[in-house]
Amino acid sequence: MKTFLETLSTKTIHTEKIALVRAFLAIGTLTVLLFNDISLLTHTQYMYDANGADHLQDKLLFFHINIFTVFSVESGRFIAIAILLSVISGFLPQVTSFLHLWVSLSITNTVIVVDGGDQIAANLACLLIPLCVTDPRVNQWSAPKLPGRSGINVFSNVALFFIQVQAAIIYLNAGIGKLYTVEWKEGTALYYWISHTIIGAPDWLRNIYETATLSDWVTLLTWGVIIFEIGMFACIFANGKVKTIFLVLGFLFHFLIILTHGLLSFFFSMAALLVIYLDDANHSVRIINGLKNRIRLSCAVFVKPVLPLKNQY
Repeated sequence: MKTFLETLSTKTIHTEKIALVRAFLAIGTLTVLLFNDISLLTHTQYMYDANGADHLQDKLLFFHINIFTVFSVESGRFIAIAILLSVISGFLPQVTSFLHLWVSLSITNTVIVVDGGDQIAANLACLLIPLCVTDPRVNQWSAPKLPGRSGINVFSNVALFFIQVQAAIIYLNAGIGKLYTVEWKEGTALYYWISHTIIGAPDWLRNIYETATLSDWVTLLTWGVIIFEIGMFACIFANGKVKTIFLVLGFLFHFLIILTHGLLSFFFSMAALLVIYLDDANHSVRIINGLKNRIRLSCAVFVKPVLPLKNQY
């Protein structure tokens, strides 16, 4: 036990990865606010309706501090956008983490059409608060301060573990839950989801999919989704190499969901979940650092020719 705690005390998780996770979440919510008419998405007038109050008892408490009711709907939208941009910037996570949760909960409790991505974004925004409050950096895109305080490292690693457990449960619920539906057990559900006239794939993609979903392959593909999601759950017990494989497969899986069902905000929520759940090897940090170096080199190319000109005068 002592050795385990010593390991946690030296493992710093306040890296650029946390900034990337929060940025993915914020971008997902931004797509909802920027590309939709917020007055159509919200149902604040319905919430004011006394006849509907009985159906909203679980939301009435939060309704009074909802960003879309504390302010007007349009003003709340602009304030929410400003908060989300501050989250993406990475500055002052100790403060913006609470504001981020406020925006995410407001979306979940106000928008009429809420998908699983909005709910996951709200859950993650809440679970990330301990990691943000204990972050010693002013900007989360900056390099971690090593080795970090041992007590904070232990606390943060425990908080991260609970986030990863939440991620594992989400995938387990998605996989096991399908077994209670006849179409999934029969192996035909994928055809119905893809070929649905409203929420299914666009015509060009549906024609490609149906070469498989109208054949005997549909059963294998349908059960493949279930097995994949249960496998994502099992990754909580896996080593780093296996997690990396499922990280790539997870991004591909959710990208295909964008193409098929158009769930853009859902993709960003799941991308955030995948990174914090499966990227133990910190591949995302290396990618971020690589981009930083390229930006520095690009800036140096444009700046260096100017400097000698200044020295001539």
